Amino acid sequence: MSLTANCINLNFTNLNKINFKEDNYWINVNKPENYSSAKVVAIIKKITKAKKVGHAGTLDPFATGVLAIAVNKSTKQSELLMKERKGYLVTIRFGEFKDSDDITGVTESISKNRISKENFSKILANFIGKITQTPSKFSAIKINGERAYKLARQNQEIEMPKRIIEIYKIKLNKFENDFCEIEVECSKGTYIRSLTRSICEEANIAGFTEKLQRTKIGYLKIESTILLDELKNIVNFNGSVKKGSFIALNVENNCKIDHLDGFNSLES
Repeated sequence: MSLTANCINLNFTNLNKINFKEDNYWINVNKPENYSSAKVVAIIKKITKAKKVGHAGTLDPFATGVLAIAVNKSTKQSELLMKERKGYLVTIRFGEFKDSDDITGVTESISKNRISKENFSKILANFIGKITQTPSKFSAIKINGERAYKLARQNQEIEMPKRIIEIYKIKLNKFENDFCEIEVECSKGTYIRSLTRSICEEANIAGFTEKLQRTKIGYLKIESTILLDELKNIVNFNGSVKKGSFIALNVENNCKIDHLDGFNSLES
């Protein structure tokens, strides 16, 4: 990977150059299970003492994986990163439909129907390309100014807006009688929980998202993520850091991100 003069990939040799409180940079964080994205942002703001911290793309509390954290003026570039392709590792549990389409939900129905691996693979192939998706009512989408999941928890009837998304790749990693594991690469705006339901409905089996890990956003990969405890050690004790877990942006030199598919796209 090549770097421009004004966009620095922090590594072991230049980590000590960063001012965690004042500088503008991205952190590739591995969000822990049962933490909301907002909670992770609050923790990082406390660790770094930065004035402004945000994220590019919410992960549900039960999900783990890549959470791109923007610090200070880097928050202005969040929308650019959110447009990038995303990758997920998904475990689908067969046998039940949940109201939230994930493991945290209430069981709506139970089915003993099952499908062969061969036929399931054929159904997965039908979802590659541009498709129309209806997000879960337990999503963070706003309906008349209110988050949909808040209205759903109040048992209010809501109509979720349909959207066009694109699935670039679906790969079947594991397949057993009661669960499977798939890899998904998709566009912005894709709700994996809703995709799981649609796949199971077409297969005439019940199912929900049991586990969900985001494996990438553009060039930010799961292999380069750091844990919150590791970040604390880095900030407080100048601990070691994986290559690719920090990206520093020299905003004063007009460093801009036009397309986040690799460091070659970072232009001054």
